[in-house]
Amino acid sequence: MSTDAMTSRERVLAAIRGQPVDRVPVHYWLNPHMGCRLIAEHLPARDAMATLVGRTLWRRFVRHGEQDGGEWPRALPNVMMGYCNGPYLPSLGADIAFASIGSMKRPGRLLGMIRRRNGRLLIRDPLGCVRGVGGIYLEVIEPPVRRIEDLRELVLPPLDDTTDVRALRTAWPDVGIAVEVSGVQQVLSDILWDPTSFSLALYDHPREVKAFQRRLADWSIAQARSAVAAGADIVFIGDDYGATDRTRISPSMWREFTLPELARIIAATHEMGAVAMLHSCGYQMPFLEDYAAVGLDALQCLQPKAGNDLAAAVDAVGDRLCFATGIDTQRGESMSPGELRADIVRNVRAGSAKGRFILGMTHMMQYTMPMENVREIFDTVQDIRTEACG
Repeated sequence: MSTDAMTSRERVLAAIRGQPVDRVPVHYWLNPHMGCRLIAEHLPARDAMATLVGRTLWRRFVRHGEQDGGEWPRALPNVMMGYCNGPYLPSLGADIAFASIGSMKRPGRLLGMIRRRNGRLLIRDPLGCVRGVGGIYLEVIEPPVRRIEDLRELVLPPLDDTTDVRALRTAWPDVGIAVEVSGVQQVLSDILWDPTSFSLALYDHPREVKAFQRRLADWSIAQARSAVAAGADIVFIGDDYGATDRTRISPSMWREFTLPELARIIAATHEMGAVAMLHSCGYQMPFLEDYAAVGLDALQCLQPKAGNDLAAAVDAVGDRLCFATGIDTQRGESMSPGELRADIVRNVRAGSAKGRFILGMTHMMQYTMPMENVREIFDTVQDIRTEACG
């Protein structure tokens, strides 16, 4: 069908559940610097203040040398993360928008956490992580867990402020709303701790690791419950399990430590009446049958650059698992606009073979994506919607 017979919310939920849709749903995901660039150079925000802030931050970032600039110009676009992946996305034509729990991505809240130490900008987040400006992101430089005793004693703060969820639902009543919660592996290995210590602890302190992962799952379920009650449709579980052409830990250890808690989050999400979408970077092929077995509704990402094969994944589990992918934001930076268009069309055909498909970005689109390719992405999506791609 070339006309929109469904709302975005209806379309997304139908595609995830394997029901007929009027057209393929679309999911965008923006690095905040790219979000500011789009506001400045492609499409202003509906909110005049957001337009002013986005344009100002982008121009300042460019004027100061982008990656070579000082900490403030590189860091400040991050205050737009919540807006660019929330209220701004439907303006671009996306069927899904993100809202945060606990207002962690609200600009005033983030700015209020910034401190200076020895001339460097630092942020201490609610989990106790000290973050510094690494490139364009706020990276953890001092994790709160240094030894197993720290893990036992770490307090997970309550995050139950649903202001952003309710505001997004009011502003965009017909859009599918996703709320990101933490998985139980990456936050422990990359944020609260370090990868080496985490890997060793799987052998040296398995009971303590499993106990903490259970606490993490309970924490995420509580956030999801608040978000769904406030109007969220999708519980977006963020947890990277793969690297390029390999998994981060062995599949057998993943099944022992991580999968049981992932399954609990998914089951709790279903009890709330919502659907569960997992974001997981890297190589995902070894996990697909497990995802389907525990009832995961959708997998977002499936990067070709990491060794994933969309057609093979759909053939294996596409009748039981929806894939949100197809716009290659990594390899797409080096493609010509025509090559990128052909790649997107090819992925839509492969992904839609069994009906459960959302056309989505394989990762956050970075500000380094050439603008002619950015415009080609939006034009191609529009042509797919109107069946003009052939």
